[in-house]
Amino acid sequence: MKKVLFFSVLSMSLLAFNYSSDAQKRVKYEDLLPGILNSEPGVGVADLENLVKEDPENSSMYLQLGLIYYKRFEESDPITNYKKAMANIQLAKEAFDNCERFLTEKDVKKNKEEYINFAIYDEKGKFSVSLDSIQKNILESRQNMDAFEINMPSIYEDFTRSYTHYSKANRTFTKIISKHRSIKDLYLLYDDQMAQSFEEIKSNYLESLKFFKSYKEKINGYDIGYNQNIKIDTISIYKLDGLAVEINFLEQDEIPIWDYAKWVDDTKAYIDEHISALRLMMIENEKITSAKLNKVPEDVANGHLEPLHIGKEFLFTLRKYDLNSVVEPLFLYNEKKHELLIQEELNKFSEETMKISPERQISHYGYLLSSIRKSDTLLQHVEARNTDFSYQKYKGFLDDYYSGMSGLNLMVEREKATSQAQFEDYLTSVRLLLEEKYRPDSVETTVKYRRVSIPNYTSVPRLDSLQPSQRVTMQKTVNLDGSAYLGGVYLNDKSNLITAYVCRVEPNNSVGWYKDFTLQMDSVKADSHTILSAMVGGQAGCTFVLNGTHHENGAKMNTLFSYNEEGEQLMVRNLIIDDFPRIIEFEEQTNTFLIGFNGRELAKNKTETSQVVLANYNVIGDLLWKYSKEVVGDLVGVVALEDGYLINGNYSRIQDNTGKFSRVEDGFASYLIKVNNSGQWSNERMLSSPFPYNTTHFLKAGEHSIHVIGSKYLGQENYELESDRLVHFIVNRDLDIVSSPNL
Repeated sequence: MKKVLFFSVLSMSLLAFNYSSDAQKRVKYEDLLPGILNSEPGVGVADLENLVKEDPENSSMYLQLGLIYYKRFEESDPITNYKKAMANIQLAKEAFDNCERFLTEKDVKKNKEEYINFAIYDEKGKFSVSLDSIQKNILESRQNMDAFEINMPSIYEDFTRSYTHYSKANRTFTKIISKHRSIKDLYLLYDDQMAQSFEEIKSNYLESLKFFKSYKEKINGYDIGYNQNIKIDTISIYKLDGLAVEINFLEQDEIPIWDYAKWVDDTKAYIDEHISALRLMMIENEKITSAKLNKVPEDVANGHLEPLHIGKEFLFTLRKYDLNSVVEPLFLYNEKKHELLIQEELNKFSEETMKISPERQISHYGYLLSSIRKSDTLLQHVEARNTDFSYQKYKGFLDDYYSGMSGLNLMVEREKATSQAQFEDYLTSVRLLLEEKYRPDSVETTVKYRRVSIPNYTSVPRLDSLQPSQRVTMQKTVNLDGSAYLGGVYLNDKSNLITAYVCRVEPNNSVGWYKDFTLQMDSVKADSHTILSAMVGGQAGCTFVLNGTHHENGAKMNTLFSYNEEGEQLMVRNLIIDDFPRIIEFEEQTNTFLIGFNGRELAKNKTETSQVVLANYNVIGDLLWKYSKEVVGDLVGVVALEDGYLINGNYSRIQDNTGKFSRVEDGFASYLIKVNNSGQWSNERMLSSPFPYNTTHFLKAGEHSIHVIGSKYLGQENYELESDRLVHFIVNRDLDIVSSPNL
């Protein structure tokens, strides 16, 4: 609505110049008028108002005031300067009203200089002013202002209401988005308050569209200089779409707006379909869990031992929306708790009705200890995640079933106390069983082979003080049927060489067969002190390693033997590795032998650097692979795992796989090195302690129950019977610590 005034500023300047040429004699209002017409509107208004005070019946002054106000109205933006335009209309109409009160044909002709901006010049340069032209201009101005007053208020109201409603929708949307890091958080935190905010967003957005449509319809009938259209965009990307730094409905012909109504509808529909289903699954799993936990004694008594499994679909869906929920470890803890309760009931039943071997009991208690540690870890996760943020996501569920955050904290403390008491009881039971297993025989019996008396118990010989023909049994393996294999050394009084022996003892304590062994290296006769260093037995026979030391030059050799239960030799093989064999195990899964080597002599020297070697041989003695590790310490044991082998021993100095050295001052600690089924390093752990200790025993009672046993007394070689000196670690196959002296 940009219209041209009756005369341009340039025209008024020319008129002023002509007038000053024709009438230089008068310096009155008519002399001031050209300057007023060429001045800023504010200055012109001020000058005219002062002149009106001196001549209140001058129609020209009111006319000029009306024209200035009208010009200001026309130059005002109908939207951004709406109130200014309306104010100038009122001022212009008042001025025109006063003008018309005093405006006459006589006055116009008499004082035509005062209407110079309506002058019409003839060919001679003389001008005249027509009353009709003045009245016509006033009429047209009034008509334009009337049209504005009739049409513009409702247009302005529709526009501002459209803009205001969209701005409100945007502000509410932005507030919601800024409070939630992800759309998944928004889904889980959706509640009645957010639902109300959603309705406000949608309502304001739809109101904005409604008023914009009305605005468009009205400006089609009354041109205001604007003809915008809106372009609706879909909100697709969270925290990117839907936001606006500045909302402007005027500067663009195509106004981009976000479809908040669709976003609200789509989001609510998603929540109604997916999050509501998640909450229903949560309640269903809680009811199943609670029922199963309460029925454990009854189920065990009836032989119903089905484990509790939290629904996979529920857990998958929960993790899809929240990887750090307080709910997940809570359900997993209850799942583990159900497993523990069943095992506890079974343990009570077996103790009352069955006699289980110590090894199986150790395995069972080890399983319970490992399970308690896992459940404790889950409780720690519950405790750590029990924050207000997580609570708000599952408020209804936690309030209904766990009495909210405070109730959940009380539950965690109660369960932790119960678990700790159970853990201590089971650990005590395990240590009593270990003591029973490793306690030396109170009765030292012997078996007879011809006139030879053979100890039916093991001891460590002092090689430099062996008595002629006096057997010392170093190795004993007992079979399931009660038969056994014994192996040891004695001093041969004829050759004066240490000689090894192996025999089979039948279940009735009779000797089935007996063999003597003296290794020879470079002569036709026996020339080496021979020690039976390691042996493994079974129903079908036994396999053992003999270590020989040449009686003159001290050269070393190791030989692997296998005999069946009838005493027939199945295999003999000299080994390339000549370090002292400490351990031999038969691995049924691979049908191979594991032999652990360390040091050069039967007596260990833990203060010198030596190689710990684990070698794998097939049943005919071929070396398949070997792993070696340099250590200041020794080798205590090797166990087979599902995914490899675990080596244990003492160290005072060792370098880990990263190159870092670990040291123990004034004593030792225990190392664990895990290799895979190909003999390659896979994991390790140093079992450090505030005090030095000596590892004496290494026992696997299950993948979950691997025991490292030692003593604070560094000279101890047997199982430590003094509880205040006993050092006992339990680890699992991943080398996670289940129990330690520090826990």
